[in-house]
Amino acid sequence: MESSRSDALFHDPLAAGLAGERGLRIARTLPDGAWVVAIRTVLIDAFLRSAISSGIDTVINLGAGLDTRPYRMDLPSSLHWVEVDLPSLIEGKTAQLSTEVPACSVERVGLDLADRDARREFFDRIWTTSARAMVLTEGVIGDLSVDEAGGLADDLRAQPGCESWVIEYFSPRLLSAYQKHQPHPNVPVRFDPPSWEAFFTERGWRMKEIRFLGEESERLHRPVPLSPLDKVMRLFTSRPLRDMGYARIERIR
Repeated sequence: MESSRSDALFHDPLAAGLAGERGLRIARTLPDGAWVVAIRTVLIDAFLRSAISSGIDTVINLGAGLDTRPYRMDLPSSLHWVEVDLPSLIEGKTAQLSTEVPACSVERVGLDLADRDARREFFDRIWTTSARAMVLTEGVIGDLSVDEAGGLADDLRAQPGCESWVIEYFSPRLLSAYQKHQPHPNVPVRFDPPSWEAFFTERGWRMKEIRFLGEESERLHRPVPLSPLDKVMRLFTSRPLRDMGYARIERIR
């Protein structure tokens, strides 16, 4: 959908084939969801470019889904890109992209991230060949409970080669709203710590940079698709501009 716009923020020629007609039907029913994905893609792409320019040699995309960054971004051929998701998804994606050539080395791993023993075994293996790695969890943390997110944070923190981690941010106001009215009841937002930043700081991570979807959308001249009521409320508060975002956090040495 983004690629078809005259003012496209990025181009992903593989998205339509991967998502198929079912994916397009879902996207058309969620205009705010399409906006979130477009804006967060721009933010995460910027985080990746910055990390790679600083010397990161490995990107580990947990819950990678149908992401195609190794194919659509200008990445160094020396970069090692690792995608992890459920075995059935990884198998289907690998088959669909079998004739495509990525810009860098791509490794796909079929793994249930909820299996902590298997997850730790994977982490121990991958960091034997990665000197400086960044982890990406795009749209993943919100699906986890506080305990599950804490376990993941601890496991990543235990790996010396894991330098940084890109994760989503939700304001306390937005989390409270989600707990009362889940936007997608079949996939509820479960992560709701008292303090987002304190949660990660206590587990050995500190904020490097955070960028908010609302503010970024203004910079990109891509307004949030708001209801009439939300538009009125926006006149009296700036908080919604910082309700959701993505952050790059660093492992405290």
